[in-house]
Amino acid sequence: MDQIQSENLLKEESFINFCLEKNDNDVLYWQEWIKEHPESEPEIKKLRNLITSLSISSAQQQAQSQYVILQQSIKRPANIIYKLKIRRLSYYAAASFLIFALIGSYFLFTHKGTQNNYSANKKHDISPGGNKALLILANGKKIDLSDAKSGLIASEKGVSISKSADGQIVYKVNETSATRNEVTAVMNTIQTPAKGQFMVVLPDGTKVWLNAKTTFKYPSVFNQDVRQVELNGEAYFEVAHQNIPGTKKRVRFIVKTIVAGQADKDQYIEVLGTHFNVNCYEDEPSAITTLLEGSVKVSQPARNREAMLLPGQQLINGEGKFNVAEANTDAAIAWKNGDFVFHEDIRSALRKVARWYDVEISYQPGAPEHLMLGGWISRQNKLSEVLNLMEATGKVHLKLEGRRVLVTE
Repeated sequence: MDQIQSENLLKEESFINFCLEKNDNDVLYWQEWIKEHPESEPEIKKLRNLITSLSISSAQQQAQSQYVILQQSIKRPANIIYKLKIRRLSYYAAASFLIFALIGSYFLFTHKGTQNNYSANKKHDISPGGNKALLILANGKKIDLSDAKSGLIASEKGVSISKSADGQIVYKVNETSATRNEVTAVMNTIQTPAKGQFMVVLPDGTKVWLNAKTTFKYPSVFNQDVRQVELNGEAYFEVAHQNIPGTKKRVRFIVKTIVAGQADKDQYIEVLGTHFNVNCYEDEPSAITTLLEGSVKVSQPARNREAMLLPGQQLINGEGKFNVAEANTDAAIAWKNGDFVFHEDIRSALRKVARWYDVEISYQPGAPEHLMLGGWISRQNKLSEVLNLMEATGKVHLKLEGRRVLVTE
């Protein structure tokens, strides 16, 4: 399905009805169409998720900011990095145009102050983050993974730690160790700074992507009964399946996290083999676990709370809530794919920006608190481009002064 076909499809009222489940006949028609055209199902799913996310509650309030932001995205200067996302952006633009046309919301601002801020911000621009992290071994030795060359970077207690050619950290039990019992497990820590991210392959083959300002603790080798790690920040996990030796029983994989703002902070996410994202920053009001594949159990023993998640669901723990809800999985893992997807209030969005560009957000008197944003932009763009996109609502000014972003009405 090429770009033109997709845009035409987004102009079909029956397709919109199918996506929003507004007409049973249209739903049945498109279900049959997908069966007859299975090769188009992945693209249809993307478009359907997009249209659904753009038509959530408070659409009138959000339409203004989303439509303007997406128009700005289309018109942004040529030096902005797309990272082969042109087709994806066209989906957003086309779908947004249709959704907002249907709800009767056409807003476009010519905002002189915004352009003035954009020019000023470019003069003091800040580059995006990249692959940066610090590895702390059990003996306290610190290794800057950004500077480390490919190959073996450390060895401890029968385990070798290497950096691959593409920058990943890989753990492997040394072949000289006759059995796993000869290997002593010790705790290692990887810390990503602001403007940093990193990916590590654990001894069991589990892959973990770490977002900025994240601390991840894990043993150099797992025991045969349980695999447990600790997370403070945000990470995406692809957990490898592993059986207990001599049995068909799977070895559990447990992620211990915290829930900010609670006296009993410890939360446990238990899986067997699955793909999921965890956001548990201390400056976020809730810890959010989003499941993409498999199943997970999230528990908070001190509060006698427990919930099972299915693919496409997320657990929100915080501000008095412990709720399972449908998830926008694309938005949840956008950071891992190199993007910002904003579908939230401005303060939540700016926390993401602050971590990735290592800036302080300073709210001035009268700064908006509940302004809703919607849009997409690559995390490889400079800060001025991201701020310009957010300013396109016409409801907020964002001025860069040194490493501070001043937020005003």
